[in-house]
Amino acid sequence: MAVHPDTHERVIKLQKDVEEIKEELEDQWHERRSVYEERVSRALSGDKNATVLYLEVDGVRSIREIDRDLANRQARIPTMSLWRASMRLIKTGLIRKISIRANSPVYEKKPWAKALDIDSYVKTNIAQQEKSSN
Repeated sequence: MAVHPDTHERVIKLQKDVEEIKEELEDQWHERRSVYEERVSRALSGDKNATVLYLEVDGVRSIREIDRDLANRQARIPTMSLWRASMRLIKTGLIRKISIRANSPVYEKKPWAKALDIDSYVKTNIAQQEKSSN
């Protein structure tokens, strides 16, 4: 099967278009940073378990692996509380399931959270407040 001569040029144009769309989307995220920070604050404030889990979600480890790692650091969250926290994070739209490994879901943060470095916001504004209130 022969490849049309314009195929390479079309692919290059599509790649450029996709890149422009991604840049525009990231610009919009930055313009709406305060909206996203408020969303995260509402979702995590007052729920230490959800805050800890949110900071642990990395798109690589499953919930079971995160549970084990927290236990190794003497920061263990009871398993049911950890699962409830994961459901809360999903419901509020802060994380999404990307796969399952050994019957345990693997989650990652939303693209806007990565682009806006929401982890830093959570560490400085939410996790610190929870530590100081205890």
